[in-house]
Amino acid sequence: MSDDFERALLITFDYTGGVDATLKERANVFISDIKKNPDVWRLCCERFSVTAYIEIKFWCLQTLQEVIRSSYTAMSDASKTEIKSALLTWLQRDCLNLKSGLPTFLRNKLAQTIVAVLQFEYPSCWPGFFHDLISAMNQGEGIVDMFCRVLVSVDEDLVSLDIPRSQDESKLSMHIKDSMREHSISDIASAWYALVDLYRTKRPALATSVLQTMQRYVPWIDISLVAHPKFVALLLSLLESSDTALAAAAADCLTEVVSKRMDALPKLTLFESMGIVSKCANWSGGIPLPSSRAGVGSDGAEDDGLDEEGEGLLGRCAHLLATLATEILDSLKRLENGVISLAAIGLSVDDEAAVEVKGGSELGSRQLAALFPVILTAFKSGVEEVALPLMPFMHAYTARLKVQQKRSQGLPAEATMHIHAILEGLAMTSRYPVDSACEHGGVLPVSGPELSAAREEQAEVEEKRRDLFSLFKNISKIAFAESVAFVTAQLQKATSPPALGRPEVTFQEAEMAVVLLYELGEGAPEEALKSDSGALGQLAVALMQANLPSARHRLVAMAVLETYVRYSKILQHHQNVIPSAIMTFLDERGMGHPAEDVSTRACYLFARLSKLLRNNLRPFVPTILQSLHPHLSRIATRPLAYSDTLTTMSSNTSAAASGTGRDGGAQRVGAALVDDRLYVFEAVGLLLGQEELPAEEQYAMLTALLQPLREQIDSNLAVRSFNSPGLILQALEAIVRINKGFKTDLCIRARPQLGRMFMVCLETAIQVLHVYPSHKVLRNRFISSVHRLVECLGTAVLPMLPAALEALVTTQVDAPDLTEVLSLTNQLILKFKEAMQGLLQSLLPVLIARLHTVLTAEWEWSGRMAAPAAVVVARAASTTQNGSTVSLEEGRECGELQRSYYSLLHVLVHTGLSRSLLNLPPGILDVAIKAVTQGAATHVDATVRRTCMQILQRLVSDWCGGPTPPSGSPSISTALTPSGMSLQSPQSQAAPLSEETVPGFRSYAIEHFAGGACLVGLMVSGAALFDTRDAATMALIGEAAVSIKMVHGTCGGDQLLSHMCGNVLPSLGCPSELQQQLAYHIRESEAKELKECLRAVMSWRIQSAQQSLQVQPMLRDQMSEGSR
Repeated sequence: MSDDFERALLITFDYTGGVDATLKERANVFISDIKKNPDVWRLCCERFSVTAYIEIKFWCLQTLQEVIRSSYTAMSDASKTEIKSALLTWLQRDCLNLKSGLPTFLRNKLAQTIVAVLQFEYPSCWPGFFHDLISAMNQGEGIVDMFCRVLVSVDEDLVSLDIPRSQDESKLSMHIKDSMREHSISDIASAWYALVDLYRTKRPALATSVLQTMQRYVPWIDISLVAHPKFVALLLSLLESSDTALAAAAADCLTEVVSKRMDALPKLTLFESMGIVSKCANWSGGIPLPSSRAGVGSDGAEDDGLDEEGEGLLGRCAHLLATLATEILDSLKRLENGVISLAAIGLSVDDEAAVEVKGGSELGSRQLAALFPVILTAFKSGVEEVALPLMPFMHAYTARLKVQQKRSQGLPAEATMHIHAILEGLAMTSRYPVDSACEHGGVLPVSGPELSAAREEQAEVEEKRRDLFSLFKNISKIAFAESVAFVTAQLQKATSPPALGRPEVTFQEAEMAVVLLYELGEGAPEEALKSDSGALGQLAVALMQANLPSARHRLVAMAVLETYVRYSKILQHHQNVIPSAIMTFLDERGMGHPAEDVSTRACYLFARLSKLLRNNLRPFVPTILQSLHPHLSRIATRPLAYSDTLTTMSSNTSAAASGTGRDGGAQRVGAALVDDRLYVFEAVGLLLGQEELPAEEQYAMLTALLQPLREQIDSNLAVRSFNSPGLILQALEAIVRINKGFKTDLCIRARPQLGRMFMVCLETAIQVLHVYPSHKVLRNRFISSVHRLVECLGTAVLPMLPAALEALVTTQVDAPDLTEVLSLTNQLILKFKEAMQGLLQSLLPVLIARLHTVLTAEWEWSGRMAAPAAVVVARAASTTQNGSTVSLEEGRECGELQRSYYSLLHVLVHTGLSRSLLNLPPGILDVAIKAVTQGAATHVDATVRRTCMQILQRLVSDWCGGPTPPSGSPSISTALTPSGMSLQSPQSQAAPLSEETVPGFRSYAIEHFAGGACLVGLMVSGAALFDTRDAATMALIGEAAVSIKMVHGTCGGDQLLSHMCGNVLPSLGCPSELQQQLAYHIRESEAKELKECLRAVMSWRIQSAQQSLQVQPMLRDQMSEGSR
């Protein structure tokens, strides 16, 4: 069996693919059966010692660990003893030699298995475990290594609360900690000291492992065990060890000691006794590195030969320094706040306590003063590994200065020096590195690795700057003058011409100076931004007039453009500076920059600048347009490509050339949906759309802009090439952006020739839909164009709308397309109201018919299919009529279309255009009214139900003129079924409102609106969906009350009450008392009282349904009992 076992187990560990899958499956089954044996642990103990395969050994340890965790408590004492004996034998026999013993992964697994036993045995049955392990370490270095691995496993598997644990596991963690504190931790700490001292030079790697293990335990053990003079002296001496890893581990241990939670005064006293402050203060000339390696000095110079381990040690030492300084600062804060808090509540501090607090404050202040030189040196080093760990301290120190400034109305004398040094450190650390991947000044590199490196570096710098600039802004709030002086010096250095003996300004320095000015402007005082006397205003003007070195560098150019926009208000008072500032956006430093991200950003920022300086830029409009001409032409004729997510919209490129099929796949080559370069057209529109410009000059300039765009559309409609849709999209969007700058009064009344130019553009745009009828992006862009031109041109667009809307509706469309059309129609109705009457007579029949084609007979008008949960159920249970499964996205899109449909009808009837519905063909009006009624009765959204009820309310008001139909009017059957209505829509002129405009509608309103939607719908589906305590539900009940009162007063009160009491309420099982109350309130009360009555009826219905659900299981149980 043993041979079969080994062969099977080795097969299961084979991942080379050389073993037959069937054989491997049989081997897995064989091994799985073996693991099910309760005595499998005996096999593990036996095979581990005799096998030569490390795979077998690993399986034995893994299986043994699983058995211990699941079944150890149920084992006999003899079995437990046998397992413990085997584990200790393996530890002392197979782990004795580091080089020839078990490999690392088996050592770790053995340690984990021992700890699995320990959680059940310690301390009750095995109190001397750690003592025995410590005693065995004199056998060899391998046991020392296992001592560390066992302690690491104890921390990871049992003790550490950094790992999420259950409540029982947390209790076990506390139990183990308490037991170790009581029985073992003192011996363990002594062993740590002895081992580190022994192996620091003999085997530094082993000493490093001991310190890394110790670091895990410092947070929860007695601090005196590791912070006594001998141990601290050892750790401090190790900071200068020739072994970098050992020095880093010592720094980590000291950091844990320093950060251990303690009261303020004892902590400061501990630091003094440790001598750690004086040790760190000696680093004022630079944080040292081991042996002969150079550290980071006060000049920020770093040894060129510094490797990754050296950088890591620098970071650890910097972290130690930052933690020490932060803890001192926090202790000072707690001491001071304690006294202040007592004084605030009227309590005094006794003399002894006051002396202690004063002494502690003086001690902490001395310690902080001793550390500041090295802190500032490290922060100014420009080395991220050293400077960034100090950021938490810098934030804390700035907050302390803010408090001190508030308390004493000023900053301490030494604070100014500190602030200047901190600002220098901020500037140094925020710069791009000297060997920057962004060194090239023109465009981003083309090659993959270089491009990736440049983008990665830029992202890292931006991430780093978030925290650094947050600190900068906080400093500027408490020391604004010092911050301005510092930024001024940086800008002067960056803009100074090269001179003999002075190095050339790098792009890093220039970019940093401009960015600091930009950041300083955020939240700056108004006084500082004044153009004549404000310090920032003067700085901004100086920058705009300066000849900045590296101005064409991509990063510098971007920073300059952003800064100009932030300080653009200053240009309102410096008209002479405007030309040079504007040219920065227009020449090779802005839109003409070879880097695409710079030129694109310049377009957007120029649009923002134009909004702010529209009037100031008026004298320069001709010059600006002349300079912009090549950029406008380039942007219009070179659209950005689609993103990858859009390129899959179609792949029929052969059809694209011919313009056939579903737009021939032209979407693949369309313009990007978001092209920030198009903002420049918006800026041009803002500048050109000013009434103060001479009319002829304005007309000529607008013609020069629009004519090429129209020609671009016309030529591409004629050619219909692969790239045509993208060029058409770009031109359409450019026209819309230009139009944003023109007001309706200017285009219609003051200068109608401008409006006619945009009308010609709309005529051209309509042709796009005829050539590309189903191109989704072109449709959306055209609809947005109509939206915009309607706002600008007003009623002047009415003659153009029939052709536009007809093209939108008659093409093959889906739910999202129709939703967009309905949104546009809503805007038109709200904008033009009665003027839309003629257009709606031809549009509505086609639009509603198309809508009901998309929302097929299978569509659930309750809106349930638009809910994700309902779609998932439907997808699992059924398919649509054509056999395709229900799609979550399709359900959502159809749900949006249904809402837009109701919104259109709501706008239609509430703007006096309900007569337009009477022109619908026979059958179309029926399905439209049925859809609204179903929404009012069954929709899952209470707000949608209210909308539908309001539509029907207005139709009742408009179409039911009196309580009874006039004699001789055509009548219809009132026995309407859910499958349809028998409404007859007259094609002749509508009857006067005093008559029943739609014969049979009164009866329909009584039965299906008041009785069906308002009462049955509310009590049946509404009671299952809504809560009467919800505000939306109460609003729905109120709407239902208003609707019932309207039908009662308009369509015949006696017929309504007869239908309610004779049919509806009895069918609901409503008690006679509630029926009488409801009938009374319908006949006599106001809508408010009827609302409360409906609420009572609905509450009764909900309670009845709940009781029925409780009774049904009882009935089933009784029937089951009777059958037995």
